[in-house]
Amino acid sequence: PAAAPVTTAAGTRDERSLVCRIAATVEELDAHYALREASFVRNQALFDGSDIDDHDHDPRTMHLVAVCEPTGEVAGAVRCYVRDDGVWFGGRLVVSQAFRASKLKVAPALVRAAEEHVRATGATTFLAYIQCRYAPLFEHIGWVRVGGEVEYAGTPHQLMRPAWSAEVPTPG
Repeated sequence: PAAAPVTTAAGTRDERSLVCRIAATVEELDAHYALREASFVRNQALFDGSDIDDHDHDPRTMHLVAVCEPTGEVAGAVRCYVRDDGVWFGGRLVVSQAFRASKLKVAPALVRAAEEHVRATGATTFLAYIQCRYAPLFEHIGWVRVGGEVEYAGTPHQLMRPAWSAEVPTPG
């Protein structure tokens, strides 16, 4: 879905909008991976060399991008994958440095798009391990905490789910 143009503090219209979708071209997929590498490998050092794992090679995995129109620049990315038991997970949510202060609200738009795409598969359970510092953002958009904090890649994370999602007793 495209976001409506926003009015800036200076009163001028910002005619940019976002289109969140599954990466449609090799270039969009490359931009998806490049944003993840910049954030999770180089900036945060959560992974050594690459954050790409087996989920990225699963044909069921969705690699979503937020494309800024009219420029076509990829402003953010998120990946959604399904376990063999049918439970979907979101992860690797990233917003380009150039769009982090944008009025386009890239992260919430990507989360909503991820939810829509996962629900369209018929999924009833959607979970994500969120870096604890970002848990309030997810709560603001209607997600709830599941259990306590866990450590992943040396960083505290919180398992969360959107309000519509069923819980699972052993989220794994």
